[in-house]
Amino acid sequence: MTKISVVMPVYNTDIKHLRQAMDSILSQSFTDFEFIILNDSPYNEQIKDIISTYKDQRIIYHETKGDEGISKSYNHLLDMATSKYIALMNHDDISHKHRLKKQYEYLEKNKDVGLLGTAYKKFGEINRFKTIKNPIENTAIQSLLLFRSPIHHPTIMFRREIATQHKIRYNENFISLNDRQLYYDFSKYTKLANLKDVLYQYRFHKNMTSKKKKETIRKERAIFHKLWFAYNAIELTEEETDLFDNYITNGRCRIKDKETLVKIKDTLEKLAIINQQKQIIDVDEFNKICGKYLIKRCLNGAWYGKIATQSILKSTPLPIRIKPILHILNVINTIRGGK
Repeated sequence: MTKISVVMPVYNTDIKHLRQAMDSILSQSFTDFEFIILNDSPYNEQIKDIISTYKDQRIIYHETKGDEGISKSYNHLLDMATSKYIALMNHDDISHKHRLKKQYEYLEKNKDVGLLGTAYKKFGEINRFKTIKNPIENTAIQSLLLFRSPIHHPTIMFRREIATQHKIRYNENFISLNDRQLYYDFSKYTKLANLKDVLYQYRFHKNMTSKKKKETIRKERAIFHKLWFAYNAIELTEEETDLFDNYITNGRCRIKDKETLVKIKDTLEKLAIINQQKQIIDVDEFNKICGKYLIKRCLNGAWYGKIATQSILKSTPLPIRIKPILHILNVINTIRGGK
């Protein structure tokens, strides 16, 4: 049995990008793996022809009936994987030469970690060459999970035994939030972590799901929040839920009135209090995240609404380094002519 199953769903990808993705896996310094490719666009003869040119015996090629969707493809791949660890790969990205080696060695040494991501670099038509480093420790990752994805999905490697034992699957109702659902399900049974090393290149282009399905993703985000709150027996009012979905966790929102900011502060403080009472997540880490999101939305309100938000930040018990934030707000007020 091989040590790692690298799984890669394919769907109508650019041929050049597909070659780069496959080459980056087949040239890994760690060689003891099977490479399972699932083609969800079997009618695309060009893709089939390209894959067939590779004679590497580690490649295991399968096809769906076509257009089953990404979450179903991932679940099929989980069923096909046979190794101790499962590593994901996108059909148009590039893995660093030592990615598999470093993730394998980390998981072998850290038995309490069940799922591991890496830092990554964006490249392509937009957002070129921007490096993203997520938190590396479990407490910080779990504290952030409610607010955004703290692990970059195609970089993950995880223990197949945990997924099998606890029947962890991708949520097939999601096209985008399936990754956060997966992390959350894993977090119930094991620790999560990220390597600080940049071991993955993530291609940005105009046809990305995140660019074409923004409204669908917004709805999925709200569903995930609802599931998280329900699992942890947290009850928010309809107004608080709306604030969390459409303002607190929505970086594209534009806040133009102080009343909304005050309600955002109250909602974040309420979540912090509930978490402290229930001990759901590490209290200090969760409070830090709540404080950071309050800062973000106060800066948003200062910019888009020209709102004087200093009093809101000064009045919160959430942990905030107030002096540097006040300096930034003064600059914004000078530029925007705040109220």
